[in-house]
Amino acid sequence: MKLPLVFLAFANDKDNHLPLLEEERKAITAELIPLASKQYFQLFSEPSATTQDLSRYVAEFKDRVLLFHYGGHAESDKIFLTDQAGDAGGLAQLLGLQSDLKLVFLNGCSTREQVEMLFNAGVPAVIATSVPVADTAARAFAGIFYKALATKHSLEEAFKLAAADYLLKKGEAVGIYRGIGPSKDAEKEESLPWGLYIQPDREDVLQWKLPLESQSSVIVRGGEFRYQGSRSINQKLIETIANATMPYAEDVRSLIEEARAKERAPKIRDLRVAVIDSFPTPIGTHLRKLLLSEEISTTRLAKIINVYQVAGKILAFIMMSQLWDECYENKKFKWPEGTLKVIQDYFDLDADVEQRYNYIALTKAISDALLENQVEPFIEEFKQLQEEFYQDSNFYSAHLFLEEMKEELRGSISADEIESFCVQAEDHLCELFKHIGFSAKYTLATIKNIDLLKRRHEEPRYRHHLVILDKITAAFGVLDETIVTPEYTDDQSVVLLKDEEAVHPYLNLSPFIIDENALLGQNNSKLFFFRFRENQALRYILFDNLKDELVISSDKYEEVYTQFINFLRSIELG
Repeated sequence: MKLPLVFLAFANDKDNHLPLLEEERKAITAELIPLASKQYFQLFSEPSATTQDLSRYVAEFKDRVLLFHYGGHAESDKIFLTDQAGDAGGLAQLLGLQSDLKLVFLNGCSTREQVEMLFNAGVPAVIATSVPVADTAARAFAGIFYKALATKHSLEEAFKLAAADYLLKKGEAVGIYRGIGPSKDAEKEESLPWGLYIQPDREDVLQWKLPLESQSSVIVRGGEFRYQGSRSINQKLIETIANATMPYAEDVRSLIEEARAKERAPKIRDLRVAVIDSFPTPIGTHLRKLLLSEEISTTRLAKIINVYQVAGKILAFIMMSQLWDECYENKKFKWPEGTLKVIQDYFDLDADVEQRYNYIALTKAISDALLENQVEPFIEEFKQLQEEFYQDSNFYSAHLFLEEMKEELRGSISADEIESFCVQAEDHLCELFKHIGFSAKYTLATIKNIDLLKRRHEEPRYRHHLVILDKITAAFGVLDETIVTPEYTDDQSVVLLKDEEAVHPYLNLSPFIIDENALLGQNNSKLFFFRFRENQALRYILFDNLKDELVISSDKYEEVYTQFINFLRSIELG
């Protein structure tokens, strides 16, 4: 079953530019992304819509569009798209083909005269303007309206809240009209630019709300899933991960082969340690917290989600790092339609939306861009993973479940569901690790600094002072060490290596993942992940507890800040 869809279309004018139109798009998108991530509906945003775009996408989204929003210049009988003016009658006929369309929001100047055409086409509700509207007011009104819709308010309530906000600031009236509304003379007395117009005999649409139940829920509620019989907590997870990592992790392979030689099962205690140590530190740390606990509670669910989120972020940042390198090397890098905007939008997320963000959407966009340019992924196994992204596979179902469970944890879970949810979550995490067991093949390391070793008549060599970020259960944890090689990497960086005995080939993951101890010249490691931008600062979170923050700006760790700005400029120019 295909998801219902919210269609946002924007069009700006180079000569008569609306400076806040992009802010309007970002504000609406920020309110709707968390709901779209829960699979309540699909969100499609076209930032520079053409007449061809509207015709093509309305046809492609047959009978799925619930809400159509237009932001940009408009007049009584047209909307101004990127390529040309779009006729209001043609737009009405086009949207009238959508059988489940509830609302058309025309957030441009003087669009009220288009209402009757939309009514004649069968659209039950229209928000339109009776007079020209200021750019600032249009952005603010839309922001409040969609925030209200996203927080379970009805269409009528959302409109009244947006109008009340305008009223507070301007001291003007609210207009909700059954039918076309007052005459033009009466309209002149109304000072609120927006009106909500409802088809006669369709007043029921006033109570319409955005879908707030998952259209593809994979959580089984009221299920009888229990840890019982031969299955103990964590056992399936440990065994599944061991089988997935065995081709890549020597310690895991040795334990399994030794047990087979003795015709017995490996000891779960030993296997658990080997499994934890086989992964890079960020994943291993949260896997350790999960596997060392056998408490059935929401805390356990949260630990499962932490493993999932950390693994997802690392995979996304690996691909983002390779994307940056490819953009830097290839000045003619091709961006598939829509992918660049997905990536740019990610870096505009605020703190709350980032916590709820679905990183698979970002990973898919980057994957599309790399495939378009025939780039071989640094992690070879991503080829198979790319295929999984586009299939209705067990891997994708596991992702949907864990995303949905992430949202469940933001509320309260009834006591009689906790054990069932824990069992289901463990099963889906097992499915995830079946597909990302290859992570154990690669080595994560922090390069602290690099010394040049060069004597007369000898080829140069490079001493890397580094920390190998693995084997977290070792007695002393991660420690500084050195490797002398004929090649060099990047200092003060977190890098991914294909062989911990050699520094080439490598992929630099900074500034998306950074090690503060490398920046300070201190021993050991203190890793942070990028979270979001706030004004002129970058906010990172400590991977260990996912709570402690590090704020980076032009005044603190300027070299990291500069790297990040250079990256943003590269994708803005894309």
